[in-house]
Amino acid sequence: MTEQMAMELLGLNPSDDEETIREHVESILFDVKKDILSKYVVPSLLRKKEAQLDELIAAESAALKLPSNELTEVVSERWETLPQDRVQFLEQYEQHISALKLQLMQCNSLLAAKGVMTHLILSQEYYMVLFKMFFNEYAEALPEEVNSREIIDTGKLLHALKTDQLDNKIVWAIEREIARIDRITRLSA
Repeated sequence: MTEQMAMELLGLNPSDDEETIREHVESILFDVKKDILSKYVVPSLLRKKEAQLDELIAAESAALKLPSNELTEVVSERWETLPQDRVQFLEQYEQHISALKLQLMQCNSLLAAKGVMTHLILSQEYYMVLFKMFFNEYAEALPEEVNSREIIDTGKLLHALKTDQLDNKIVWAIEREIARIDRITRLSA
């Protein structure tokens, strides 16, 4: 990508200095982080964002004339452990997602944000498989009752499981989550 193309893609003028470019890229990075955090529960939405992010990464590198070794991706630990039960599953999920969100907020480049986003996608896909596995005896809620961006409050579910208080409201939330996962899976296929 040429420097001129990069400047156009970033919405900058060719005469802008390095400080202006860096400030603008920081603003874009802030918006990317916000967007990722609002969509991290739907892997297919984040996958669409990856291509856009690749273009922005190339533009950032070309506009700032960065050597390829100056851009580094954040390497997160993958969530691959198989929990023993529902409680351990939700505890692992909460810990892993919290760590990824913190890493995302600490990213100082678009490439680093993309690395965390990739791990968020993989983590959400793994979460969906495990959720259906651990809660397979629950029925699916009606599709019209489900919004694909509204994930179950895993903290409340974890508390209900630990205190053995699965009331009708929690059961309904589990059924909605199963339907949400099924809906996302169908949309991704």
